[in-house]
Amino acid sequence: MALRIGRSRLPELLAQAGMTQTQLARRLDVSDAFIHKVVKGDRHLSLTKSKEAAIILDCSIDDLYEWVDEQGKRW
Repeated sequence: MALRIGRSRLPELLAQAGMTQTQLARRLDVSDAFIHKVVKGDRHLSLTKSKEAAIILDCSIDDLYEWVDEQGKRW
């Protein structure tokens, strides 16, 4: 089964962590605009930045996005 990246879960993870997009951007050493694009779904974090974000947000890499299969089912 092939999965693809779906919706970013960053907004809810940031809220749980009490952190803003700007704070996450600074900790990841990326621009605010880039994080905004990730949240909108226009861009994705690299594997390295995903790992860093997961550590910062105390979650797994899988938690950063919804995952969608070929039939559109969310995982």
